[in-house]
Amino acid sequence: EVRCGKIQADLTPSEFKLLYALMKNRGRVLTRDRLIELVQGEGVSVIDRAIDTHVFGLRKKLGDYGSLIETIRGVGYRVASAL
Repeated sequence: EVRCGKIQADLTPSEFKLLYALMKNRGRVLTRDRLIELVQGEGVSVIDRAIDTHVFGLRKKLGDYGSLIETIRGVGYRVASAL
């Protein structure tokens, strides 16, 4: 279960795994390839831009909190270390 303030965010399993990976590695940049491994599992063949779609959906569902997910251009994503 994920809550943004008092509102519950209804996430897909992939969005939940993505948020978990980003929060667990708060402050560290995770490449798209690494995020795919963490979300889909190793050996899964998907295009790296698929993770962008998941991030877009996740940001939308998190509302104002979605801005905490930072895009590191050409590399991947991170959640700021100071929340």
